[in-house]
Amino acid sequence: MRSSSIPLKLGTLSGMVAAALPSLQRDKLLEAVVLAGVGACVSFVVSLVLKGLFKRLKAWFLKQRDSN
Repeated sequence: MRSSSIPLKLGTLSGMVAAALPSLQRDKLLEAVVLAGVGACVSFVVSLVLKGLFKRLKAWFLKQRDSN
């Protein structure tokens, strides 16, 4: 039973891809890829900035606590 379900799943997936492929527009796909790349870069830079900010704030709070 299991061996027959694998070709069925593969055939279903192939059919879905074959049906969806003609409706994809190359410029829209390129736009999506570029926007995903820009979003990933912005997310990375923001996480680095926040990491540095929290590190400085932590050092400042520890310094304030030690001086009291």
